[in-house]
Amino acid sequence: MESTICSIQVHVRRTGEMVNINVIPSTTTYDEIIRKVCERINEPEPSHYYLALNYEVELKNDEETSETSIVNKRPNHIVLNSNPTASSFSNENNQGVPRDIVHATIQRIPRQDVQNYLHQAVGKTFDIMLMGSPRVGKSTLINAILQKDVAETHAGRNAWTKKFSYYEYEESYITETENNTIRTSTSSIRIWDSPGIEDWTRLDVKTYVQDLINKKNPVCIIFCASPGTYVELEQLKGIVEACQNLKVFIAMVVTNMYASDEADNILQIFQDTLIHHHVQTSVEKNIFYYGHVGLCTQVNSIDYVVGNIRKKSEGVDELILGIMNSLTDEKLLQWCFAIQNNAPFWARAQRQIWELYSSFKRLLGH
Repeated sequence: MESTICSIQVHVRRTGEMVNINVIPSTTTYDEIIRKVCERINEPEPSHYYLALNYEVELKNDEETSETSIVNKRPNHIVLNSNPTASSFSNENNQGVPRDIVHATIQRIPRQDVQNYLHQAVGKTFDIMLMGSPRVGKSTLINAILQKDVAETHAGRNAWTKKFSYYEYEESYITETENNTIRTSTSSIRIWDSPGIEDWTRLDVKTYVQDLINKKNPVCIIFCASPGTYVELEQLKGIVEACQNLKVFIAMVVTNMYASDEADNILQIFQDTLIHHHVQTSVEKNIFYYGHVGLCTQVNSIDYVVGNIRKKSEGVDELILGIMNSLTDEKLLQWCFAIQNNAPFWARAQRQIWELYSSFKRLLGH
């Protein structure tokens, strides 16, 4: 059925204005509604607003206005005054539903609150930790995640005098305050590469990881293994136990996934390890989620070429999103800030990323 233009009425809570906007159900998006309203009230920054029904039910901006999202709501979510100029269409039971004027509200997130929170969250040094045996593709993976050429620039030692190193880079967050002054916060982001754990006992591994976490409080830990390298279940359990005890998220990644069928065996070991600490909550795009504890997956960080066999890189975007979906609060912002220069990822994944928009608003108490 051809869509018909209908009218909705939007209340702008900040100014008290009531604005009538024409929309086409199943075509007009909530983001477009916000832009139209902001144009009418001469608001230059639509990104500081969101749309809600009845002052409480948030409408996500990447969705389109439709029968289910605008009209076919329970009565307590709409104004029951019918719009006499609009036609009607059928609901799931093939009964005519009048096109009602929707009483919505646009709520402004105070710009200064947003800026203050972001400056506080990212204006510091924070760490991302890599673990796994040498030559499993840790550097290749982190290069693909960050879109940077990670190289060892610093070295250190832990309590057992085993070497570990980190790569450090800086990012800046710049905003203009309400009095037109420039505010800059600079982050130092450190990518730690731990030594191999082949000869360690489970107790040694657990103690070592707990020591690192206590000192660094990393955004997350990424543990890598690839076909043909050492993976020991008891030691993995020690790592996950340490992460769970100190509430640090761990992503367990099979790298070089096309190298052999052994990749599936390693993934199963990761699953067997994580299931001891949390039930599997979901599986999406080859990402196996285990609640707040961790996830596991397979990736190929760069194109795989062996003879006539050619496989494109795979799984890196999904891994980035998987970690993003699993982190909360300040660590979520820091993860996003760390990967801000990965322009291809942001372009490819923008629709999925928009679903995290409500999470950021909850952080700010809105």
